[in-house]
Amino acid sequence: MWLPGSVRAVIWPNGYPRRTSSKRREFPLTATEDLFTPIHKAIRSMIYGLGGRLQSVDFVDQAASTAVLADLQHEFANAVSATCVLCLLHGHAHSEETGVFPSMQPIDPGLIRMLLDDHHEIRRRLIALTKMADELGATDSPERRIELGVRINREANEFFAFYLAHMNKEEVTIVPAMKEHFTDAQMRAMQGAIMGSMPPERLSNYLRWMLPSLTLDELTGMLTGVKHGAPPEFMQFVNGIGAANVDPVRWATVRQRVGF
Repeated sequence: MWLPGSVRAVIWPNGYPRRTSSKRREFPLTATEDLFTPIHKAIRSMIYGLGGRLQSVDFVDQAASTAVLADLQHEFANAVSATCVLCLLHGHAHSEETGVFPSMQPIDPGLIRMLLDDHHEIRRRLIALTKMADELGATDSPERRIELGVRINREANEFFAFYLAHMNKEEVTIVPAMKEHFTDAQMRAMQGAIMGSMPPERLSNYLRWMLPSLTLDELTGMLTGVKHGAPPEFMQFVNGIGAANVDPVRWATVRQRVGF
């Protein structure tokens, strides 16, 4: 892994490197953009919510379990709804692989290889969960549905733990590396390309999870950037999602701060 100057790698208990330094950096980081943490907050909210529903749903009740099983599809093409949680997790990994990793590959190929290995494991686990959900959905036997429900919960919990650890890994490795090697303008261009490549409905689904998951300062910074760097119609698009999904008092505070 690429490590600048006196930075040394410290291996955490879960085996990934954290960058530390025993003396002050000669050239401090100047970029402030973070392409990972805001969407990761959204994904954490998705995981926490789906995990709670999975552990409490009655899988014997086919009508009650249908919505939960729909969220365990991982391909948008096969999903009943574009809001399916595993679809959004899978889509996020694809966005990183196509919109961010290629720019970092020449700078730190070892880091990108490590993160891609994680993505391959994520994809394997997603496929396995979808297969289990499909099997349960096609089963009428109450006993078998209970058995498969227990198995799905166990496998989902292990997958969620892996995904959460992977996001933590990205936030202490690629986030600081990108701030060191790219300007804010370059990172905003990457983010714009990712968002611009999404169908509006899919982008809306990410934002409806992201906006309520951010702090007031994060929301203010995000909306200030949208106000000054995006077309007015996109500002209206984001405002509509925020008004529908963020606590009204918090959203009113953000609107006042940003001035829209």
